[in-house]
Amino acid sequence: MSAAIRPLQAARNPATGGPRRLAAGFTLLELALVLFVLTLLMAGMMTPLTRQITERQALETRRAMAEARDALLGYALGHRDPAGRPYLPCPDQRSGPHAGDGLEDRRPDGGCVTDHGLLPWATLGLTQADAWGNRYSYAVAPAYAHAQAGISAHPPPPTTLTLCLGHGCASRLQPAAILVSHGPNGLGATNSVGGRNLPPNGADERQNADDDGVFVSRSPTTADRPGGEFDDLVLWLSASGLIGQLCGAAAAC
Repeated sequence: MSAAIRPLQAARNPATGGPRRLAAGFTLLELALVLFVLTLLMAGMMTPLTRQITERQALETRRAMAEARDALLGYALGHRDPAGRPYLPCPDQRSGPHAGDGLEDRRPDGGCVTDHGLLPWATLGLTQADAWGNRYSYAVAPAYAHAQAGISAHPPPPTTLTLCLGHGCASRLQPAAILVSHGPNGLGATNSVGGRNLPPNGADERQNADDDGVFVSRSPTTADRPGGEFDDLVLWLSASGLIGQLCGAAAAC
């Protein structure tokens, strides 16, 4: 019979001589291997995506903090003590009858109810939370926020705040005001509904959440590094820079 018209024959199994069986599907082992490979591929795709989202949120928060700094300066330019000297807003309290309303808390004598609390976002006309849904911590030196004794250039008022640049506080500044976002983990922050998040595990993040007037600004680290986990974003107003911006020719102090 010609090869061109020879009928198709079933393939033979060389071991038995009988017809070879065609595979009916994947075995459980093969399915498990396929799922394992797919899981690895998805994990490899998700990690860069998660990092991209975190980086975008950090960028949004830094921009918002820069706007908050400008709003603090704008407040000072628009508020003067009886002698015509500018002053910064007071913090919003973390606790108490007016806590978390976004308004600065000031005593009748012109001083702040508290020097460490939350950014008075409603007073400044800002959004209340960072990109992770937590409110900004805000601290101000009392001599820079008194409505009856504003900021003077000569001599500059003393500041009670300390900002450590790096773990261990080998280098430090004495700013007039400090603004903190508690970062992606949000530990130690007051959230957008007024509750306090879990306390931080890292020593430097705890320093930024204890309202004692000492803060830390440094590069992010994981929990196994000195100082522990750290992802806070910190912005500050230096005393000399603030006086230079507020007490120029257009706004003498």
